[in-house]
Amino acid sequence: MEIPSSMSYAMRKVPAVKSSAILRSFAASNGNSFTSSVNEIRIPINCDGFLDGSKSYLFFTINNSGANAAGLDPYGLCWCDQLRIESNGQVLERVERAGVYDTLRRRWTKGQKAISHMNVVAGGPAPGGATLTNDGAALATTNTITLAMDLPLGFLNAHHGRAVPKGSSFDLVIRVNSTLAQCFKFTTGATAFSIDNPRFYAPVYQVEDAEVMDEYAAALSERGISWSGDSVKSYVNSVSAGAGTKTLQINDRSNSLKGLITVLRDDTTVAGATTNSVGHSTLEGVTQVRTSISGRNYPPDNITVNTVATALEVGRLYAECSKVLAPEGDLECDPAVVLATYAGLTETSAQGVIAVDLKRFDDDKLMMVGLNTAANNSPSTIELQCVAAATAREAVTYALAESVWTLDGRGMLSVSI
Repeated sequence: MEIPSSMSYAMRKVPAVKSSAILRSFAASNGNSFTSSVNEIRIPINCDGFLDGSKSYLFFTINNSGANAAGLDPYGLCWCDQLRIESNGQVLERVERAGVYDTLRRRWTKGQKAISHMNVVAGGPAPGGATLTNDGAALATTNTITLAMDLPLGFLNAHHGRAVPKGSSFDLVIRVNSTLAQCFKFTTGATAFSIDNPRFYAPVYQVEDAEVMDEYAAALSERGISWSGDSVKSYVNSVSAGAGTKTLQINDRSNSLKGLITVLRDDTTVAGATTNSVGHSTLEGVTQVRTSISGRNYPPDNITVNTVATALEVGRLYAECSKVLAPEGDLECDPAVVLATYAGLTETSAQGVIAVDLKRFDDDKLMMVGLNTAANNSPSTIELQCVAAATAREAVTYALAESVWTLDGRGMLSVSI
């Protein structure tokens, strides 16, 4: 017989290894104020202990120093064009259109229970309405807002919450979008702003058990220390206006491709200083989607789409995206996107994306659960069937893939993806 867990007093937590922890701050080495013209922030990070990236955040101030009011679009990284992790000249992870991907990730993994939290730490839309629009916190002229945002990097958000190993040394590189009009949603026109005093904060643990650290040192020198996480690669295509078949070239090469998510941003909206350049994504005019990887369709049949209010059909695409962006070990994510915004057609409400889930298993104990697209050179494409209502737009496809990073005995970092 089994007794209930409420009566199993023999089951106890195991005491943690003797250790200490401190919240470390890392500042930029190349200045303390950055703009669209002075636009690369470089923060060197040396791990003299085990760095817990899952609890890390970027702390920075947005200063609206221009003549026009602005709004976040919709979160505090809307000005960020690229994120990189570098070590000894090697790029260990890179996210292009980083502000767009950060918005996508927050919408789909930070659902209703997290909306209030994001309103404070990321400047996102306030809770209370039936839907969340693409408009974030307002920033009047000469005003500032200081935020503390986690970063969408697999290197820092490793599987099973693994810490970045002691002895690692790397640079966090953040690039401000050089196109001023795309950084925020301005009221009447793009004007000056700056990102001031950016700092990276993360807890760093010191293990004070000599035996444990001896074992760690031995493993590091013999075979190196490896950890894994999910990172994204970005593929940008242009989609012409009007009816017909539009083909997006992906051609990803990954050892384990877990899914594809495509954001469709209208060209006119992206170019406008007074529009939601970063926050919007529209499915208007798309009627069918077919994803072909190495000559095979995923799923086998085409996915039908309809954003016309009298005959809405977006359920299959929504389900695919909810599975692609699900946290490790979960079947689905916790989205804040609802039907009205997923099928939305205006730049303030449109949040529809195209996705396909490619994971074979959702067990968080397993690795290499996606498609191996590195095994051959066969092309991969996404075909969109469009009607005349389709506008010209930029299609950014994020390929979600498993990465493995390794720290060797010489202190060198490398990556396999």
